Amino acid sequence: MAQPVASGSRYRLFCQSGYPLLIHHSRYNYTNMPGGIFVSHRATANIFQNRKGTLLFRLTTRLTHIQIFVAPPSVFDILRQDFVQDALYDSRKREDEHAVICQPETQTKILDNLRSWVDSKSSVRLCWLSGLAGTGKTTVAHTIAKEYDRQIAATFFFWRRTGDRDDINKLVSTLAYKIAEKNPSAKDQMEEILGLKDSHDSLLPLSNRSLEDQFSILLINSPTTANPDVPDLIIIDGLDECASQKGIYQLIEWIRKNNPPFRFLFTSRPEPEIRDCFMGDVQTFSLAESEADIRKYFVKQLEEVWAKHRRIEGDGSLKEPSELDINTLVEKSEGIFIYAATAVRYIDGEGPPQVRLESVLKLHKGLDNLYDQVIREARKWDYFDIVMGSILYLRYPLNIDDLSSTLIALDDRLSSFNIRIALRRCHSVLVIENDTPIESYHASLRDFLTDHSRSGTLSHTPATCHGRLMLACLKVITKAFDNGTNAPKYALISWCYHAWHFLSTGGDAEGLEQVKDETQALVKKIKLNWVKMWMIEASGLAGVLYLKVKLHPTKVRDDM
Repeated sequence: MAQPVASGSRYRLFCQSGYPLLIHHSRYNYTNMPGGIFVSHRATANIFQNRKGTLLFRLTTRLTHIQIFVAPPSVFDILRQDFVQDALYDSRKREDEHAVICQPETQTKILDNLRSWVDSKSSVRLCWLSGLAGTGKTTVAHTIAKEYDRQIAATFFFWRRTGDRDDINKLVSTLAYKIAEKNPSAKDQMEEILGLKDSHDSLLPLSNRSLEDQFSILLINSPTTANPDVPDLIIIDGLDECASQKGIYQLIEWIRKNNPPFRFLFTSRPEPEIRDCFMGDVQTFSLAESEADIRKYFVKQLEEVWAKHRRIEGDGSLKEPSELDINTLVEKSEGIFIYAATAVRYIDGEGPPQVRLESVLKLHKGLDNLYDQVIREARKWDYFDIVMGSILYLRYPLNIDDLSSTLIALDDRLSSFNIRIALRRCHSVLVIENDTPIESYHASLRDFLTDHSRSGTLSHTPATCHGRLMLACLKVITKAFDNGTNAPKYALISWCYHAWHFLSTGGDAEGLEQVKDETQALVKKIKLNWVKMWMIEASGLAGVLYLKVKLHPTKVRDDM
C-alpha cells in the first residue's frame, strides 16, 4: 500500500489477530481503540465495520506512505479499562475534595510509628491502621503517601457510593497499572501472567475475571531483589468504604496466603470482621482520641478564620476565641478530627464568626449534635429535604446542573439556581463547587442522616428517596422521548437502580401508594419504540457491559 491514499478513500483491511491494529506512516499514527481508531496529529479515521476480523474504515487525510502491522497488546491495554484515576492519593479529584496532610505537630505519635514501620523494611509486610469515624485515618494515610512518594508502588483510596471508587473490581487493575508504570520488569511479568502474547481474547478487562484471578497479577517476582529502590509500598485506605466487604475479606486472605512482594498499609474503621482478618502476623496501630492535636488544630484554623474576616470586613475589633472557648470546643469534639474540621467550616460560614462560634459552644458534645445544628439551619430553605435526600441516595454523585436536570421533572422550581439556594448553608458539610459532583466531606454525615435513631425527624429513609428518584428519572425520560430530545444520562442508566432499591426497602415509606400509582401511570405510557430508544441511548452512554453489570445492584454490592 505505497500508493497515495486520497482523502475520503475506503480500504478493507483483513486482520486475523485479536491484537490492536497499528497504522503508521511518515507523519501520522493510528491505533484502533475501543469505539474507534485513535488518530494522532490532524488526521481522522472512522470505523464502519469491525466483525469477523474485517475492518472497514475511512481516512479523511492524504497519506503518502502507509505501513500496517499488528502489535500485541500491552498490560496497559487491559488494565486501563478498569483503572480509576480518582482513587489515587494524589489525584485531582481528591485535591478537589480537599484531601490534606496532617497539620504540623498533630498525629505525631501515629505518624512516627508508621514511619518506623516503613523505614524498617520489616518482615511484617502488612500494617493495619484502625480508628473510629472522623479520627483522621485518611489524612494520616495521605500524609504517609506524600512523604514516601518515591517508595509508593500504588495507592487506592476507597470512597463510599462514588461509582468506581467503591468497586472492588477496580482495585487490582488500578494497583497493577501504577506498579507496571513504575517498574518495567513488573510490567513484563504481568503480561506473562495474563498470557497476552498467546490469547486473542486477552483484551477483555481484568474485572471480567474472578477476584482470585485478578489478585494473581500481583504475584510477580520481588521488585526489590535486583533493585532495592524499586517502589514496593501499597496503601489502601478506607476498607470499610468498599461496596463489597466480602471482596475485601478475600483480598486480605489472599495476600496473607500468597505473600506478594509488596508491603501493604491498610486503614479502616475497627469493624469486627475486618479486625478478624488482621489477627496474627500483622503490624497494627489504632488512632485514639487526641485532645492535644485537636487543640492545635482549633487554634491554628480559627486564627486563620478571624484573620480572613478582619480583611474582608475591615473590622479589627473582632474578638478572638478565648482560651475557655478553645477548651470547650476541644471537649465537645471528643477527640474526633472531623468534628473540628466541620466546626471550623461552620464558624467560617455566612455571618460574623463570633456569632457562629457561640452557636457551636451552646451545643452538647459530639459530632451528631453539630450535624443536627447545621442541618436544621439549612432545612429552612425551600426544597432542602428533596435535594439532600437525593444527594444521599444517588447512584453516583452529580454536580448541581446534572442533579437539576433530573429533579426538575418533579417540580419546575428545582432549577440549578434554587438547588444552590437550598444548599447555601451546607458548605461546612458538603463539597459544593461549580462543576464538580456534590459530595460530603465525610461519610459520617450520611451515616447520621440515614439513621433515624440518631437524626430523628432530620433522617431520610431509603424507600422515600429512591422512590422519588425513580419517579424523577422515569418522568424526565418519558418527557424527553415525547419531545424528541435526549434524556439526561443519569436518568437513563439509573432509573432501574432506584426502582430496585425502592421495591426492596419500600415497606414503610410514607406516600408509598402514591408513588406506586404515579409510577404505574408512567410505565403504562411507555411504548415499545420508547424502550428501544432507551436501550440505544443507554448503550451508547455506558456500554453493554455497564447495562449488564452495573445496573443490577446485586452484581455490584453484596451488602444490600
